Amino acid sequence: MNSREEILRRVRDGLLDLPDDARRVTVRRSAGRPADDDPAERAAVLARFVERLREQGSLVRLVDTTGLPAAVADVLYGMSVRTVLAAVEPGPAWLDHWAGAPGHAVVHGSGAASSGDAVVRDAVAGDASTGSIALEVDGGPAVSEDMPQVCVVRAERVFSSLPDALDRLDPRRPLIWRGGPADAELARQLVVLLVE
Repeated sequence: MNSREEILRRVRDGLLDLPDDARRVTVRRSAGRPADDDPAERAAVLARFVERLREQGSLVRLVDTTGLPAAVADVLYGMSVRTVLAAVEPGPAWLDHWAGAPGHAVVHGSGAASSGDAVVRDAVAGDASTGSIALEVDGGPAVSEDMPQVCVVRAERVFSSLPDALDRLDPRRPLIWRGGPADAELARQLVVLLVE
């Protein structure tokens, strides 16, 4: 065994004693500075994200935090939705405005796709370069491709590129990406509420 192999063996043996979380080393995939520093760059990133989504056929509405519950209710009323699938229980507070109306119901967790008229999710991240959105898998409802989806995307979670988004996400969280050029059929079923 040469000295290189001996060093690698010692590193490997040392890592065995560490918990799984401590074995991971975060590696930045993007070398550029974040666009958050400059308001003009940030605005350009958000504009590109909206443009990409609309090019793919998604409906995008810009809302503020206080107007989010009313915007969600407005979209769901416009779709004549009576039952919504939500990824988490008790569901986001911004669903309460719509859910408080008579005849409306929110199904939580991993309900069957047939038990709802639409799904409402809170996105983990957005990629402005492709117009794709990251959603958590855990606890998410089983959704058919042709079911309308309402995604709430916070402006601070929209990044200029996929590497920028991945740098800020926990690699241990299981995610699915929706939208983008390869997902045009789903994009047409997608309503995005971008919260600025």
